[in-house]
Amino acid sequence: MVDSYNRPRLIVLIRHGESESNKDKKINEVTPNHLIPLTPYGKKQAHNAGLKLLRLLNMADASVIEKLGEEYALPATSTNTLELRGYKPNGKHMDDNIIFYTSPYKRTRETLKGVLEVIDRYNELKSGINMCAEQTYNPYGKQKHAIWPHDLENSGIYENDESTHCGPEREGTYIRYRIIDEPRLREQDFGNYQEVSSMQDVMEKRKTYGHFFFRFPEGESAADVYDRVASFQDTLYRHFQFRQHTKGRDVVVLVTHGIYSRVFLMKWFRWTFEEFESFTNVPNGSLMVMELDEKLNKYVLRTVLPKWSDLEAEKDLIT
Repeated sequence: MVDSYNRPRLIVLIRHGESESNKDKKINEVTPNHLIPLTPYGKKQAHNAGLKLLRLLNMADASVIEKLGEEYALPATSTNTLELRGYKPNGKHMDDNIIFYTSPYKRTRETLKGVLEVIDRYNELKSGINMCAEQTYNPYGKQKHAIWPHDLENSGIYENDESTHCGPEREGTYIRYRIIDEPRLREQDFGNYQEVSSMQDVMEKRKTYGHFFFRFPEGESAADVYDRVASFQDTLYRHFQFRQHTKGRDVVVLVTHGIYSRVFLMKWFRWTFEEFESFTNVPNGSLMVMELDEKLNKYVLRTVLPKWSDLEAEKDLIT
């Protein structure tokens, strides 16, 4: 059994911001899925996700958060916020150490970049830490053209340590983060280039077959995604065990996709596939929060996930 001290206080899943594919499916006919970028609004959602993440942390300075809210908050009509129940920062210790795992898709990396820009801004306002422009996280582009500002031995890993700071070192705490590129967090594979009319037919078949077991032609089912989720969660457990005698990460954040997020929660909380089927997709740029309950000695899902039954109830009210 891994001691609770060495498990992160929070595990947070972030769905990427609005992508060009979310806005217009025709892009899938000419652009590989892993290279589809965010829309301008999706980048705003990414910044807003960074703001919401800061508000979850114990170390967030209220005055700084208020200032950041003026810069990065979305309109009140935004639909990318999920309800939190039974959660508030506990103030027991400072959450100043975060590890991010990201899907290598362009839209997730761009989302992570937006989140980090808000954290960097927080560090600048609170502690006077300035990031060197050429050393900021910027690893998206076309395959080999991605830039990771470290040597080849650390390829796919990024840290905002002292080597990334410009100007004189300042005293005081700041949020340190480490990033690991993790292909197992990628989107469910729907096949390669996707013809819109054919995919519409396939999606209709999935509705009657079921979302979990339906396998896309030349692609994956959600059950296939479950297998790599299980592999990744085993990796997480080993990382927690590895830090048995040292301080672990305060917060683990997964920047990923809608289906992957739901399958991750299904595996973690041992939901049946029928329970998985009851949940609909979460909004772009939304956060799902798992908190370690010290009394129960297990993680509790604090986010209320949307269900198909909720949509049906709303439809009945409208009609």
